[in-house]
Amino acid sequence: MKLGCWLAVLCLLFVAARAEASGANDLAEPHIAFINPGYGDRGFWKDVRDTMQAAADQFGFQLTVFDSDRDWAMMAESANRVFAMNPPPDYIIAVNEHQQGTRIVLEAQERGIPVLMLLNDLTEEQKKRYGRPGAELTTWIATLVPDNERAGFEIAQSLITAARDANRGRMPENICLLSLTGDSVTPASLLRIDGLDTALERYPVLREQRRLVANWSFEEAYRRTADWLETDGCLDAVWAANDNIALGAIKAIEEAGKIPGQDVFVGGLNWSAEGLESVAAGKMTMTHGGHFLAGAWIMVLLKDYLEGVERLRDNPEVFFRMQTVTPENLRVYQRVLGERDWDKIDFSQFSLVNNPEQRDYQFGIKGLSPVSKRD
Repeated sequence: MKLGCWLAVLCLLFVAARAEASGANDLAEPHIAFINPGYGDRGFWKDVRDTMQAAADQFGFQLTVFDSDRDWAMMAESANRVFAMNPPPDYIIAVNEHQQGTRIVLEAQERGIPVLMLLNDLTEEQKKRYGRPGAELTTWIATLVPDNERAGFEIAQSLITAARDANRGRMPENICLLSLTGDSVTPASLLRIDGLDTALERYPVLREQRRLVANWSFEEAYRRTADWLETDGCLDAVWAANDNIALGAIKAIEEAGKIPGQDVFVGGLNWSAEGLESVAAGKMTMTHGGHFLAGAWIMVLLKDYLEGVERLRDNPEVFFRMQTVTPENLRVYQRVLGERDWDKIDFSQFSLVNNPEQRDYQFGIKGLSPVSKRD
């Protein structure tokens, strides 16, 4: 065969190989990198990670998680590791914890990697300065955040209700309140505090004695509460930014000889296993939450985005309400939350692709149906 013919054959083979490779890439599982600000083996962020993995498996996504152990330096290093991946991930899931979100979004924009923000969005000030999803920042394709402000308000509200019920339906003259916040920079923490402030303004019966930062820590909440009790400070209720903080406060209350749920009312947030146990035991008025399921729901958003759902392309910012677990409704939630077997949940039921009659997402835990059996 002449040289020209050989070259033509080789050219055709090269084109066919590239077409085959391109087709294989089109069919390949999307590779997603999640920069987890927390621990991968315990606590709230483990639940986020686990629900995300369960949904990713159901949708055929490949997920790689970089845990950061609640350390800002480790989180920066996790981001570095993601951007050093070769080949790069198809999508990045990021959280604006420790104010690292802006850096991640901007670097992803430079590299052309689509990014989705989870749970802690960029602040309004950051958006005004750097841009919004789908607008100035074109590779920022979606954001999913809970209504933290309402949650902060409802925790405070539950303390008032509990104090009134314990007083045989009569409102006490004053409720001495100790407020234990998460931190002073994270958007979720600041919004929960906004909700607390709204409650303090609306319900003057709540008399805030101190507002202390507990850094999301059981140990720090324990020390802060114990120190306050040692000063003989008035204490009828504790507003806690999460369950860890609430549980630390409960330990200090019990060691001081007081009974949580009778002498002092405590409300928290996260739907942690320990928090649910404390609600069942009457030690906590409630645990707000459900937002760890956002790990799965962000996978639902990505699935819908890939399938061309217009709602996300027109309005990429998605908000959802958290839900309260109280002694009255605890049984409704125990089936799913007690087992924490997320593979049993059919997360596709939340997809707008599968619910074309819905105009918006209805993320929640009530009525969850088990995933269908696979061959």
